[in-house]
Amino acid sequence: MSDKNPKVTKIELLRKIHQQRLDLGAEKRAWYYATARYDRGWNTLLGLRKYLIAGSSLLALYNIRHPSRLILWTKRALGIIGTIRLIRSTLQSR
Repeated sequence: MSDKNPKVTKIELLRKIHQQRLDLGAEKRAWYYATARYDRGWNTLLGLRKYLIAGSSLLALYNIRHPSRLILWTKRALGIIGTIRLIRSTLQSR
C-alpha cells in the first residue's frame, strides 16, 4: 500500500486541476486572439447578407437576359483561378 496520506494526495490533485484550469483559460484567450480576424470577417459577411441576396437576384436577372456574357465571365474566372493556382504551386516548389 501507499505510504502517502490521502489528504496530501487530494491536495496535489486539486492543485493539478487548478493548474489545468489556468492553462485552459490561457489557451482559450490565445485561441480568441488567433481567430479574432476571422470572426470579424464572418460578422461583416453576415451583416452584408441582405445586400448580397439582393445583388445575386439582380445578377440572376441580368444573366437571364444575357446568357453569353455569363459564359464569357465564367471562362475568365476559371482562367484567373487556374493562373493563381499555377503561380502558387510554382512559388511553393522553390
